[in-house]
Amino acid sequence: MQSDEITAAFGNWASSLRWDALPQPVKDMARRELLDIIGDMIAGRALLGVPPFMTAMKAWSGESGGCATVDGGRVPPAAACMINGYYAHGLELDDTHDGAVLHAGASVIPAVIAASEMRGAVSGKEMLEAIVCGIEIMCRLGVATDLDLVRGGWIYSALLGHFGAAAAAARILQNDAGVIARALGMAYVLTCGNHQSTREGAETKHLQPAIAGSNGLLAALMASQNVDAVVQPFLGEDGLNRVYLHERLDARRCLGGLGEVFETSRLSFKPYPSCRLTHPPVTAALELHQRIGTRLGEIKAITLRMGEQAFNVVGRSTANRLRPETRLDAQFSAFWAVAVALAHGELMPIDLKREIPPSAEVSSLIAKTKCVGEAGEVGAREIGRCTLVAEMTDGTRHEVVVESSKGHPDNPLSEAELIRKFVRNLELADIPLDLAHQTARDILALDQRGDAAGLMRELSFAALRERARAA
Repeated sequence: MQSDEITAAFGNWASSLRWDALPQPVKDMARRELLDIIGDMIAGRALLGVPPFMTAMKAWSGESGGCATVDGGRVPPAAACMINGYYAHGLELDDTHDGAVLHAGASVIPAVIAASEMRGAVSGKEMLEAIVCGIEIMCRLGVATDLDLVRGGWIYSALLGHFGAAAAAARILQNDAGVIARALGMAYVLTCGNHQSTREGAETKHLQPAIAGSNGLLAALMASQNVDAVVQPFLGEDGLNRVYLHERLDARRCLGGLGEVFETSRLSFKPYPSCRLTHPPVTAALELHQRIGTRLGEIKAITLRMGEQAFNVVGRSTANRLRPETRLDAQFSAFWAVAVALAHGELMPIDLKREIPPSAEVSSLIAKTKCVGEAGEVGAREIGRCTLVAEMTDGTRHEVVVESSKGHPDNPLSEAELIRKFVRNLELADIPLDLAHQTARDILALDQRGDAAGLMRELSFAALRERARAA
C-alpha cells in the first residue's frame, strides 16, 4: 500500500532539512523556542514542586535511566519526556501557534532532548533541525483543519504533538525518509489528547502534551526498528482526517509551500501564564489598567466580547471559572485573568499562587465581568480579537480593542523581551541574574556546539543551582 501524500511529503522533507539552508527567521525562531521552553521548564519545576503523580511516572518506567530531567534526575527516556514536557507546559507559559491553536514545544523539545541523549554525539545544529522538523509538521497539521477545539473535542497540542514529536525524534535517531514516515504511522496508533481535562480543571491537561512527546519518542524508536506501521495515518479510510478531524483536514493547505513557507516562523511566545485564548483579554486589561488604574473601585460593569471558540473555552460563567480554586481553572478563566491583570497591572507566574483562590479585590472585579461570545467571527479558529469595555460609576465608559495580543507574530516579543522572560523564569528557581543571562546566551548559540546531547544535564534545575552555589 502506498503512503498517503502527507506522510510521504513530510518524510521526504524532514529527512532533507538542513540547518544552514533554513531562512534566518526560522533559525532565530528555533533558537528562541528552545530558550523559551527550557525557561518554562525551570519555572514550572520551581513553582510546581514535585506533584505526587511523578511517583507514578517513575514507577511505570523505572527509577533510573540515561536521560536527564529538568529537576536533576536521570530516568528512562519515556519518563524523561513526560517529566520535562509536564514542567514545560504546567504554567501555561509555553509557546503557541495561534492559527493552529496548539502548543508546539512541550511535546517536540523533550522528545528531541531524550532522543539526543539516547543517540549521543548530537550536534546543536542537528537538535535544532529536529526541533524545526517536529514543530513545522505539527503546526501544518493544525492550520490544515478548521475544526475548532470545542466541536472537535481535542487538544491539538497533544493530538498533533504525537506526530511532531515522532518526526523530530526519528530525525535524531535515524535520519531517513522511510523511518520518519514509519514514525508518523506509528504515532497515529498512539494518538490521544482530549478536551475533558480542561473542562474539569484536571491536572491531566498539562500532562497530555508530555504524553504525546513520550509516545512520539516510542513511535520513532519502533520505526527505527522497522515496525510495520500504518502507511496512511492522515488520509487513509480510518485515518486522522476521518476519525479525528471530521473530514476537515485539507491536504493542500497542509503541504502548500512545504520547505519554502514555514509555519514555525509564526509561533507566538506567551508573556502570561494562562491559556492563550485569555491573552487578548489580558492585553486589553493591561491597557485599561494604564488608563484607570487608580480608579478601579469606580468600575460598575465590565463586558468582554470574544470569538466563539475563545468564549467556549475560557469565557463561560461556570463556578470553577468565576471562583477558581485550582491552577488550571484559573488559567482557563478569562474572568480571573482579566481581573488579575486589572488589579495588579500584570499577570505573572506568582499569581498562580497569590491569587488562587482570588483575593477580595480580584473577586470583586470578577463579579462585575460578563463575557460574550460572538459567533461567526472570521478566522474563529485563530486566537482572535477581543473588545473590553468598562462602564464607570460616573457614566463614562472605556473601550479597548485588541487585534493581535502581545506575543503574536504581528505583535511579537522581541529577543530582548524573551530573554527577560527567561531570566524572570530562572529567578523563580533562585538563579542569579548573571548566570541566567549567560545561560540564555549559551542556549541561543546552540547551533555552534559540536555536541549538545548533554544539554538537559547542564540546564537542569539542580545543575543550575549547583553552578550558582559554586559561583
